[in-house]
Amino acid sequence: MRTIPFEVLKAELAQDLNAGRAENELLVKSGQVGRSEEVLEMEQLESAERLAAVEPLLPLIAVYGALITDILFGGILDTSDLDDDPAEYLAFRTDYQAILTASVIAVLSNLQDKGLIQNGVV
Repeated sequence: MRTIPFEVLKAELAQDLNAGRAENELLVKSGQVGRSEEVLEMEQLESAERLAAVEPLLPLIAVYGALITDILFGGILDTSDLDDDPAEYLAFRTDYQAILTASVIAVLSNLQDKGLIQNGVV
């Protein structure tokens, strides 16, 4: 198995979490070194390729994201401070689901790119 530097993996995940559109500002805020426009464009194109490889799984990943959110909000997370504000609760839940779903997509696309898992969708 080849070794992938932690910073490379972190940069790939940052791009994949942001649908291949992470800009220098986000990368620097997450502890990365700023990139030239050429390097940034190359990383964004590579991310688009990783994400395209898991695109057939997106409807299923969305279902898993919704189910995991239901489980978390059903008893694992304490949201009692939001009981009096249904709009705030819904916004928090929606944000949480989006973060969970984006994280799963980023991890799966990266694992597939590294050859650690294979997409069995026909």
